[in-house]
Amino acid sequence: MQSILCQQLFLLKGAAYMSIALIDFPNKPLEGVSSLSFAEPASLNEFDLVIWRPAAIANVYATDDSFEGTPVLDVRDSQRVFSHTRYWRKEFEEFMGRGGTLVMLAPGFTKMGLHTVQDVVPFDVIEALPGYRDLHHKACEPSAMQCDAGEPFRQFFDKFSEQFVACATFTSGEAQAIACISGSEETCALYEYVHPGRILVIPEVQEAISVTVLAAIVDALDDLSARLRLDARVSGYVGARPVVTERERTLRQELAQTSQMRRALQTREAALLKEISDIAFFGQLEHGDRIGVINAAQQVLHALGAYVQHGIGSTGTLVFEHMGHACVLVLIEEADVSSGKRLPETLRERSQPWADELNREVEPIAFIAGANAENILRLATPQCTNSEAISWLTGATLQLAYQERNFDFLDDVRAKGAALTHPARRQRGP
Repeated sequence: MQSILCQQLFLLKGAAYMSIALIDFPNKPLEGVSSLSFAEPASLNEFDLVIWRPAAIANVYATDDSFEGTPVLDVRDSQRVFSHTRYWRKEFEEFMGRGGTLVMLAPGFTKMGLHTVQDVVPFDVIEALPGYRDLHHKACEPSAMQCDAGEPFRQFFDKFSEQFVACATFTSGEAQAIACISGSEETCALYEYVHPGRILVIPEVQEAISVTVLAAIVDALDDLSARLRLDARVSGYVGARPVVTERERTLRQELAQTSQMRRALQTREAALLKEISDIAFFGQLEHGDRIGVINAAQQVLHALGAYVQHGIGSTGTLVFEHMGHACVLVLIEEADVSSGKRLPETLRERSQPWADELNREVEPIAFIAGANAENILRLATPQCTNSEAISWLTGATLQLAYQERNFDFLDDVRAKGAALTHPARRQRGP
């Protein structure tokens, strides 16, 4: 059906002003109408009306399998759909927050399969629709529809109901039911006002619809959107477009530009807040206390791709794997280097619980970080240069690795010939 829609929508003629976006209809934009795709996230700042066909999701992404009778997207496109769905849901919310009308053509299926690392999970094809969970949609046999609602819906469906085919039914919830399957009370079209915007859910159009009728439906939806926002310029019959003055066109363009600037500022604001938060959090590696240092180190190692564990033995230790080696990060405190005990012995004692727990040899790394790092490093340096090799790491080095996203920094940290900690021989039971 999509190929037929593409051929026919290419021939539609837009009015002098038609701020409409069609998502996954034709392959190129029409005159006065923008053609978008769910698979290519874009801004809706300049539009008043968006018409979305979620059924096309099965066609614009790559599939490689089936799951419980529904298509399954390949691994790469599954991850893209997760990301794109989050984007479009937020974009639709922003769009309606500016007073826009979102029209969704209800798909004839409800679920698809998406790959995750472990399994195939079901995906609701209308998940990008704000509030979709309240609709409880389910597929049904293609059916005729009828409208018993009042204006402006009655006039629209009286003229075009035969051009639609109901492939899904809904539980209305907070939304207003505006049409049902002929001869039943099963809802197949809904309207919901989401201040200051609105959502309109209608059935799919017939596959064999003519170019003229399809053009009239697009115009009538724009007219219906104007009526729903109580636009006084609309005419007295369905399908006529409101006249847009040059002043309004200028104001709408300015509104779109202002909205774009506002969102750019919000994005920049969020980025600045995150960067400031990161500086404060990861700055603990150089200025924090014991708990802060360990928490920050755990997050950095995880961000750099290491599998990190804690909670065995001393609270000042972390274990992570690097190039097949189990490394134990041992936070060194001032008492450890001023007590007279040799640093290699301290490292073995602190890493021993991990060796015993994992039942494998581990490589201890002296971790010198936090507010007293400079003084600790001064006291520890003589022990780091003696005959027994020690792997050691500073908080400043770890923070720099995070800033540069340097995944290979541990190659320079681990000392050749450093002593390993072996698991204690387990006692046999009686």
